[in-house]
Amino acid sequence: METLNVLVLNASLKHGEKPSNTEEVTNMVLAEMEKHASIISETIRLSDMHIPVGLGYRESDDDQWPDIVEKMVAADVLIFATPIWWGGRSSLIQRVIERMDAFDEGIVPEGRGALLNKVGGVVITGSEDGAQAVLAGIMEVLTFMNVTLPPQCCTYWVGETGLDPKTDAERRRKNPVVQHMAEATGKNLVHAALTLRANPFPN
Repeated sequence: METLNVLVLNASLKHGEKPSNTEEVTNMVLAEMEKHASIISETIRLSDMHIPVGLGYRESDDDQWPDIVEKMVAADVLIFATPIWWGGRSSLIQRVIERMDAFDEGIVPEGRGALLNKVGGVVITGSEDGAQAVLAGIMEVLTFMNVTLPPQCCTYWVGETGLDPKTDAERRRKNPVVQHMAEATGKNLVHAALTLRANPFPN
């Protein structure tokens, strides 16, 4: 089996090893990917990284964004994972999107071409509706940045209105649709990545 490098940018607002619903759903997708290819995955918990406000490639001496960019360029698959807060993507995934301006401005070597032939996936969690709108916004950024988006490249869970968010994880694990989405996302991300490896878009 061919090996794919997968980078997950987890925009949960929780720090360190605290349980993250977003990470749990992302792990479902990674597990499905492993059924179709050998993968080497790394998850970056953005809440533990120092990513200053700005549009440049490096905003300060301790800016960790350049390190993340190197990992993005080295990956075959990029998964943007975010919770929904007040109807929108988390501030951390928004910070990543803003800092990706360095690709568009050509500050990163090869510019947006550095992300050509990368495959993008999205994971979204929340307590109420809003997944489709958040997905649309992230997909627009990824495709503009030359990332390839296969069919059904998103897995999400948003709990029912009015129920205790503390019970979301238990209800999500019992929901067969979430598992079905994870299966489709994992299979399609692997298929697209292997297809692009064999037949890359010309840069």
